[in-house]
Amino acid sequence: MHKIVTGAIAGAAGIALLLGGAGTFALWNASASSAASSVSSGTLTLSANNDGAWTDITNGRSTAINPTTALMVPGNTFQFTQTLNIGATGQDLKANLTYASQSVTGDSALLAATQKTLAVTSSSATVVQSTSNANTFVVSPSAATSTVKVVFTITLPSSATTGQNGSINVGALAFTLTQTAIGS
Repeated sequence: MHKIVTGAIAGAAGIALLLGGAGTFALWNASASSAASSVSSGTLTLSANNDGAWTDITNGRSTAINPTTALMVPGNTFQFTQTLNIGATGQDLKANLTYASQSVTGDSALLAATQKTLAVTSSSATVVQSTSNANTFVVSPSAATSTVKVVFTITLPSSATTGQNGSINVGALAFTLTQTAIGS
């Protein structure tokens, strides 16, 4: 009986060893590398030249002004002209150019009474006014660096009855350039 039990235990251990090894086997595999090179990203930058100037264009005038001393009254139109440089490299790159409305601060009544508009032109980039926002322009640079001229106009309509003795701070006037989605 002792031989039968010992034989049965030895047989069970042998079967367990065989089953444990039955689940492990190897499949052949291989890999290869290609010479696909690398992919790089482009750039989009915006900088201002130091050529900004204010002009009073009321009733056809073209008089240089200092906005810190000129006192606007209903019917006046002041204009700021600035040259911006756009650095753009990359396939299908287009961007929306506008002024940052939050960069124009001051007396709330005078801010509300004035009309603020932007115009953009360029001889080295394609510029198209947005159909959804009159103060936004889609810019398609034609070279790595393009120059655009921005003209920011602020008008206090002759019908304005608010904003007396107020001030608007345009000293931090900022422009933004934001890439548009490809295909838009």
